[in-house]
Amino acid sequence: MEEILKKYNKCNVLVTGGAGFIGSHLVEKLLTLGARVSVIDTMLCGNKIKHLGGNKNLSVYEIDVTNSRAISPVFKGVDMVFHLAAVVGVEETQIDPINLLNVEVIGTSKVIALAAKHKVKRFIFASSSEVYGDSLEPMVEEGPFNHKSTYSLTKMIGEHYCRAYYQKFDLEYTILRYFNTYGPRQDQRFVISRFVERALNQEDIFIYGDGNQTRDFTYVNDSVHLSLLAAISQEGVCQAFNVGTGKAVSINTLANILLKALDLKGQVNVSYVNYDNIRSREIEIFNRLADMRKVMKLIQYRPETALGDGLKEYIEWHRNQNY
Repeated sequence: MEEILKKYNKCNVLVTGGAGFIGSHLVEKLLTLGARVSVIDTMLCGNKIKHLGGNKNLSVYEIDVTNSRAISPVFKGVDMVFHLAAVVGVEETQIDPINLLNVEVIGTSKVIALAAKHKVKRFIFASSSEVYGDSLEPMVEEGPFNHKSTYSLTKMIGEHYCRAYYQKFDLEYTILRYFNTYGPRQDQRFVISRFVERALNQEDIFIYGDGNQTRDFTYVNDSVHLSLLAAISQEGVCQAFNVGTGKAVSINTLANILLKALDLKGQVNVSYVNYDNIRSREIEIFNRLADMRKVMKLIQYRPETALGDGLKEYIEWHRNQNY
């Protein structure tokens, strides 16, 4: 399947949210594969592709995806659309539900409508593992689905848009349900980046609840690699894929691995915070694990980066703060 990535050479690709965390890595990789890339982003979460400035194959547009008139010209001649523009962080979506609907529902509807209008060959939608809710079993693409937040619900609405536009306009799609992607350029709203920042400042690491909640932590290079394979392969047409590792790690274990990697074991305290004092249990996912059998079978993908190795890469980047 690796040979298939050569198809991106001279491909015209549009990435919404391309200046964000995952988007910036996706754009970077697309450029190395020889693609011509256009990025639409509001830059409200910063510009993580500044280091790519001057690349002749990159065009960047600081526009909101809800502005159809402004973004429409960017779709001309586009072969593929990766729609990553989103409200970042489940807690943030609870704070401003109107903005959530504008970006995740209205924005997605406008982007996919323009993709169909301009005869784009494939629409790739960035969904989320949040659509599964809680489960003690590995989460399979067919469900069940248990929406614990409005964010999760809007992601499923986006997935349904994909299916509807395929039925009506024959617009091929690929849905990517990202689990807990981490790595360089991720900001401090997320657990790994927050833990590292506090530990390096000799501050307590705070864990919500008892720390036994689990996550499927996926290094960003692996997330991007899987995304590119799924999006360009025929096996990925009209499919939803988990983007994870198939390995669950508790937050307690994560904190322990990180402190050892930082050589700060015994020097930084781990403190536990009652959920009721800090965040809503109603939207919290306590167990999250991707079932990777479908993606392994259809596109022969295997995650390459072990958690310990990925954390070392992130720590090195964090210490140098080099994009």
